[in-house]
Amino acid sequence: MRLMLAVLCLSAVVAAAGCSSSASSPTSTATATQTITNDVLNGTVPPPIGGVLQSSFNSFVVGQGGGTISVTLTSAIETFPDGGLLTSVTMGLAVGTVANGTCTLLANSFTTAQGGSAAQLSGTVSANGTYCVQVSDVSTQVGPVNYSVLVSHP
Repeated sequence: MRLMLAVLCLSAVVAAAGCSSSASSPTSTATATQTITNDVLNGTVPPPIGGVLQSSFNSFVVGQGGGTISVTLTSAIETFPDGGLLTSVTMGLAVGTVANGTCTLLANSFTTAQGGSAAQLSGTVSANGTYCVQVSDVSTQVGPVNYSVLVSHP
């Protein structure tokens, strides 16, 4: 009876190890990896109104307890009043949190950028929640700027 109990216990341990091994990463670390989501956010920053530079923001949701985010302004194209296009316009780019329909920028989260393929902002957010990317006029544009931003986040 003792032998049968020992075999059953050993079988249970081997089966449990087999189950946990198939669910963990190949390195068998106990830490779960985060799933990264890529959001493409589009919008338009209008030209200055009464001399006041304008901005636009888009929201995204971070889950999994927070983690590393990266923000890439992939495209920013200004349309001049005569229909001409400027594909190298410099825009402000920042990350913040959303509350009551307003994007409140996080400390040290602002840079200027032109459209490109490399991340212009990256950092760590420590909590789940609704965050925002703000694109703003920093050059007194004369026409609207259509933009596209790629946000990678947990």
